[in-house]
Amino acid sequence: MNVHRRELIRRIGLIVGTLLLAAFLFPAIADAKSKGRPLEPGEATALIKTLGDAAVAMLSDKKLGQVEKIRRFRHLLNESFALKGIARFALGRYWRRADSLQRRRYLKLFEDYIVNSYAARFGNYAGEQFIVSSERIDERGGAVVTTRIQRPGGDPVKVLWHLRERQGAVRIVDVMVEGISMSLTQRSDFAASVRTAGGNLDAFLDTLEAKVRNIKPSG
Repeated sequence: MNVHRRELIRRIGLIVGTLLLAAFLFPAIADAKSKGRPLEPGEATALIKTLGDAAVAMLSDKKLGQVEKIRRFRHLLNESFALKGIARFALGRYWRRADSLQRRRYLKLFEDYIVNSYAARFGNYAGEQFIVSSERIDERGGAVVTTRIQRPGGDPVKVLWHLRERQGAVRIVDVMVEGISMSLTQRSDFAASVRTAGGNLDAFLDTLEAKVRNIKPSG
């Protein structure tokens, strides 16, 4: 992936990340209870549209302080998402090699890394518009919602949202930006970082800790 394309993915990740924050702002929708039924037509679209609108509104709100944005985002990660599972996936095969102390340290650093990374980009919002285009119900009863993010003065970016029910709630289980998985991109970055550290997990964790400390929030 070239540098320009990777930077575009990271920039669009601002909208993706703040959609997660929007789920915290609208818990009645994000936590809709169900019993394993297939998603109804239009259900996933309504969820994504509401989250998208809320994310843009939050990014545009100059009155909402950075500290409050970070607090809400961290609370969402811990209360509404399987953060440990996401972290394990991002570390890949190296998770199996880690001992208990390394795992505990990594899980804490991963949470801080995600929170700080998105917080550092909150101030970069430049009027992007979030537009829902279509929805498809798949053979497993889940849904794929196609959206685009219209950038001022730039080409639109296509984003696909894969939704399923998880523990009685409709949840986003994968996000594809211009055909690239956000979770796989993070996994690839971490794998490269571990290799750079010579496969030494403690050295990788030291590097990750330094990144967490050096990420400067904006707002």
